[in-house]
Amino acid sequence: MNPNDTIVACTTPPGYSSVAVVRLSGEQAIPLLREIFISTQSTAVFQAQRVYHGIVMDPKTNETIDMALATIFYKPNSYTGEDVVELSCHGNPLIVDRIIRILINLKARIAARGEFTKRALINGKIDLIQAEAVLDTVYASCEQARRLAMLQYEGKLSEKIYEIRARLVDLLFLIEADIDFPDEEDVRYDQTKFSRDLEDMISTIGELLKGASLGLKIKEGYKVLILGRANVGKSTLFNWLVGHDRAIVHEQPGTTRDFLEQGVQIGGIYITLYDTAGILSRATGPDEIAQQRTKALIETADLILLMFDGSESMNEEDVYLYDRVKHKSKLLLVNKIDLNVRLGNQQILSDSIKLSAKTGENIDALEDSIKRILLPQEFRNDVLITRHRHIDALTEARKCLIDARNAPTSETCAYELHCALNEVGELTGQVMRKEILDRIFDEFCVGK
Repeated sequence: MNPNDTIVACTTPPGYSSVAVVRLSGEQAIPLLREIFISTQSTAVFQAQRVYHGIVMDPKTNETIDMALATIFYKPNSYTGEDVVELSCHGNPLIVDRIIRILINLKARIAARGEFTKRALINGKIDLIQAEAVLDTVYASCEQARRLAMLQYEGKLSEKIYEIRARLVDLLFLIEADIDFPDEEDVRYDQTKFSRDLEDMISTIGELLKGASLGLKIKEGYKVLILGRANVGKSTLFNWLVGHDRAIVHEQPGTTRDFLEQGVQIGGIYITLYDTAGILSRATGPDEIAQQRTKALIETADLILLMFDGSESMNEEDVYLYDRVKHKSKLLLVNKIDLNVRLGNQQILSDSIKLSAKTGENIDALEDSIKRILLPQEFRNDVLITRHRHIDALTEARKCLIDARNAPTSETCAYELHCALNEVGELTGQVMRKEILDRIFDEFCVGK
């Protein structure tokens, strides 16, 4: 794969659409455009950041392929940092494929996965964290994941990493100067301040890592389980939250024999919502199998919505379920407040949410409570880590800093600081390893 090639790919999803975009990037992007595009405007010189209307043609046959718009970007003011042309044509796969085949016959090369973004990285338009954020922006599953991806794409996380790197370089300068010139008084450093700065960096990385589990959950999604005895209204609530009749609802108890799951966005957070079979303290046959599956889900759930029937008194099944999920993060729901409420204000239900899954009353309060638990207020405006690679690198960098703090000699301390610097460099791409780059860009689609 020659980085000097001019590359081409469709940047819009495959299939039929009103518009498709074919992107060219490289030294020959503008000359190749001139071979296939006849503008209806003056084109003695294509101007940067201008859009030209014209005809795309096959230069071998002079056949008109489509009417299109060509947008011109000159290096370095383009996505890749190279000359870039984006052809907006009609979104017919026949047209898109024909244009790309014509350009390949003119010596362009089909782009590899993520090659446009990889060239942006190599040409210094973005760093590696921002490159990953491009992918996360494209595939964000919910509003909060999109927000975090965009913060990273804007460089907010990179700024924190570069600050850590700059402070590391300062510490290395001090200790290596002391090692190289031990007899020079003017290069001696304040060991107390050095230790304090080192401790502060360990703390800074620790704070970044503190929000990492939350960042991963926002990106990958939460598991939320609706739980309760038979016929308390679990399926009705499930249908309300997912926005359509996904689960069968019937007055006869035991309608749901196996769990149902559906992806849904609540409060800007992506949630896999589960409707489960009612759990009995004694069950046999298919009911026992269904309940074993529900019990397995309980252990992996991020949040339990434990539902009680407000039109009936609490019974032993309710108490059994409450005891079963005592150790889990949960919200207690009293359903059927549209009926005559008979469920007293027992102590365990003092902070419950009273609602009607049938009419939707207080469902908004439930959704607010779900967001409050899954996305605590103190993290809502933070730049959070959302990738395992970032967690691994920062965890290792922090370990190196702790080893540097405890190092018996200045030489050992300097070695550990260098190790930490390498880990931080791998985060932003200042230290590049081929296997890391390959793994990252293999996740991209062709055209991005």
